[in-house]
Amino acid sequence: MRNKILDILKNQQREEFVSGESISQALSITRAAVWKQIQGLKEAGYEIEGQTKKGYRLVKIPCAIDLWALQQELRTQALGRQLFLFEELPSTNDRIKDMARQGGEHGTVVIAKRQTIGHGRMQRVWESPDGGLWLSLLLKPRLSLGDAAKLTLSAGVALAQTLQDLYRLEVRIKWPNDIVIQGRKIAGILGEVAGEWNTVQTLILGIGVNANFSGQTLSPKIPAITLQDILGHEVNLNHLTAELLFNLEKEVQSLEQGDVQGLIQRWTSFAVGINRPVRIEKAGISYGGIFKGIRENGELVLDQEGQEITFSSGEVSLRAEEQYSPE
Repeated sequence: MRNKILDILKNQQREEFVSGESISQALSITRAAVWKQIQGLKEAGYEIEGQTKKGYRLVKIPCAIDLWALQQELRTQALGRQLFLFEELPSTNDRIKDMARQGGEHGTVVIAKRQTIGHGRMQRVWESPDGGLWLSLLLKPRLSLGDAAKLTLSAGVALAQTLQDLYRLEVRIKWPNDIVIQGRKIAGILGEVAGEWNTVQTLILGIGVNANFSGQTLSPKIPAITLQDILGHEVNLNHLTAELLFNLEKEVQSLEQGDVQGLIQRWTSFAVGINRPVRIEKAGISYGGIFKGIRENGELVLDQEGQEITFSSGEVSLRAEEQYSPE
């Protein structure tokens, strides 16, 4: 019912009001029920002006994630067309894995306003309080397993490009899949194969963005920053989500069309430490050298005095020598 009321309000001209009587007649409910729904929308963050004898006018949609508001913003063909929003989940990745096992569609998106046990790389917990963007996607790309593994790179490019375009920020990707601003982590990506690739061909992408809350609320163990810290105000999470899904869909389609070199070039343009000294930590051993970029399979290439060494993401972390950006 709330969405039907929003549809009616949206379809009016910007300065026009819709009477409570006309809404009640259109939806076959009482004017008291209309008023109750309007109050609920206001509590959800919608700015709705009401005037006696005129009715109601939609002024502004909320910054917080809202199913109707997000659907108005979507410009994708597939990503987000099956969309599920939860107040709280243990993990959006875990929920969408269940959907994958039940035959979920390509492009299905699960969003939680908060997670209680969000997953990061190397079995770490990803802190996910209210105000962030915590989502997972179910992808069934037309790709080999080797190329599908590059989708985490694609997601990194899409996310970095989105943050740069929307907020004019200097965004960087720290290999393999951390998004950093001012040397601090603002977002992360976790890719997981669901089932056996030869039979299921389904990939789960989890994406978390620190947005409308203070970074001081997060654990000091991992230097993090939020969009609110940087910009000094909240951002519209519905617009952010829609733009991210739009950019990610373009990246997925590009990879399906075989543009691996284009992906590597775009990823490299955002990368932390390219052609500079870095340290790689793997299994308790530290490797120093010059970060030369990534290969087509996504492996990092380190130059140690003229000898190239490669690393897959796995249990590996990178630290650029010129800035403090640990895992």
